[in-house]
Amino acid sequence: MAVNVPILTLLADRMLDVPAPQVIRWTWLPAGVALAAVVVRGAASPSGLAELVGWGALGGAVATVALDAVRLFGHHVLRAFPVDMPRVFGLLALGLGPRLQENVVAEMVKHLVGAEAGVRRTMLEERLRALAALPEPVRAAVVRGMRKGLEALLPEQREALVQTQLEVLASLPGDVRRSVLRAMDLAAAGAGEVYRQPRGLPKVPMDLAREFLSVAVPRTAAEAGVAWGNVLLVGYGWHLLNGLGFGMAYTLLFGRGDGWLALAWCLFIWAGMMVVMPIMMPTIRFPMPRFLMVPFLAHVVMAGPIGYFAGKASDLAHAASLLGAWSRAVP
Repeated sequence: MAVNVPILTLLADRMLDVPAPQVIRWTWLPAGVALAAVVVRGAASPSGLAELVGWGALGGAVATVALDAVRLFGHHVLRAFPVDMPRVFGLLALGLGPRLQENVVAEMVKHLVGAEAGVRRTMLEERLRALAALPEPVRAAVVRGMRKGLEALLPEQREALVQTQLEVLASLPGDVRRSVLRAMDLAAAGAGEVYRQPRGLPKVPMDLAREFLSVAVPRTAAEAGVAWGNVLLVGYGWHLLNGLGFGMAYTLLFGRGDGWLALAWCLFIWAGMMVVMPIMMPTIRFPMPRFLMVPFLAHVVMAGPIGYFAGKASDLAHAASLLGAWSRAVP
């Protein structure tokens, strides 16, 4: 469990709305101490456990580099992802998740200005209806982002969009209208940030979300006064820890394993990622099955280093793995 705390932190943040800084503060140090204790104890005894952890960590590190070679090509050249995820990891670790979401909503508002009038009205109606169904604190947080987007518009653009919004509101049922107006009042009164994603808002195509995030991610860091290099250092550090955890988990479970087992392990990770990604980014409509392909190839490449370095484990180390212990127990 300790080796996978970084990836569990990400899932807790994006799926359970538990702030990453809080999880990091309370779990990463104990998990690190527990892992260090296991390694030290293993090194002091002829169990082979420390060797398993070492080969797993090395394989996980090289596998992360290999995966990123494919992932970054896919992101920058093929436009296969909505964002370079380690950059988001950095913002989350620094407690900037709510501000990032606010800036994404602001970019959506600016996009509405450029839409044809009929399309703009339809999109506003869909979003205002969905907004009314959100929990009150989340509604207010979304409206904060909308206000931010409006403030960034030219006066004539802002006036036109507000006029359309008022016309749409007037056409909606009374309970929907009251819910939205209440959120507007809360946002105007300075309602605080909420660490929850607006699950239930209409999804936007991934290519459009990519445009929003390309602006919102660096703007979030700049507004917070955080150096961009720090965001990358923290985000890619977290990303590397995820890779180390997957590599160590593999050797602890399967010891030396073999090439096919390493491939199966990495495809298991890929399948899990494909299941949770839409849950972690609930306002994005991912283009299936196209979205599956680049992550699939990246995880196939990832299997090579994990399997190669695990294969260097000694017989003693292999015997300390779960598979090795099971092999000894079964006649």
